[in-house]
Amino acid sequence: MDGKRSVILLALVVTGFLLLAGCTSTSPEDTAVAPVTTTMPTNLPPTLESTHEPVQVQEPDIGPSNFDGSVVLPPDDLTISVSAQKDPVYNQITVVFDGGKGQQLVRDITVRVTTSDGMVSEQPLDVKRGSEAVFSGTKGNDRVQVAVNYKNGESYLIFDQIVGQIRAPEMTETPTPAPVPESQEGGKYDGPVTQPPKNLLVSVDVDKDPVYRVITATFRGGHGQTLVKMIEVHALLSDGSEVTEELSNNIGGEAEIQGTNGNDKVQVVVFYKNGEQYKISEKVFGPRG
Repeated sequence: MDGKRSVILLALVVTGFLLLAGCTSTSPEDTAVAPVTTTMPTNLPPTLESTHEPVQVQEPDIGPSNFDGSVVLPPDDLTISVSAQKDPVYNQITVVFDGGKGQQLVRDITVRVTTSDGMVSEQPLDVKRGSEAVFSGTKGNDRVQVAVNYKNGESYLIFDQIVGQIRAPEMTETPTPAPVPESQEGGKYDGPVTQPPKNLLVSVDVDKDPVYRVITATFRGGHGQTLVKMIEVHALLSDGSEVTEELSNNIGGEAEIQGTNGNDKVQVVVFYKNGEQYKISEKVFGPRG
């Protein structure tokens, strides 16, 4: 009996172990590696090029500058003076501030030089008496302009002249000066130089070429430009002859007279529409101008 029980117990124990082994074992299906799912990237649409067009920036309109007009003299309380000269050897142009009543009222001064080869350059000119602005000129005729801006907002082109090449003086024996010719016509060419009232003021430059002896008068404008009826340039030449040429009252207008190798006297008389007339200039030029 006891032997039977032992067999039964042994069978139960073996059965228990078999059951336990079956619960803890892993089937081949369970040990298989789970497939890895790879997500393919979604095709993105092609990148579109920017459709923005370049923005065009409109440049501001630039109005006319002070250098585009004619010479206009400021009121008496704003008056200032400048001068320009050209070195006969190195062609260097020097513009000098000479002061004036309106010096303390000036905001700034600009000098523009246009050389005979078309080059344009500008420099500020200090508002101190004796201040200079220096430019490189040419052997030809160079144009010098000076524009002034005042603290009250007003602006004026006060200077516009052509500076040519002047021959350097040569060391020669001083000749006995020839007598200055006198006019035989009298009348309008007699008497001293007289400047007209401010509202009639005009400016005329007169020069004599030192080589070819040509006398050139150039109209430079002024307050009275539109009130001018006629301008006469009268030359009394050293050979006793007299020549008169009419000068246009347009800025830059010129009148030429063939001079001599002696002393020539040149007079400029302005006739106005109101009937008045003034001899505004009288110069004597020697053989070398």
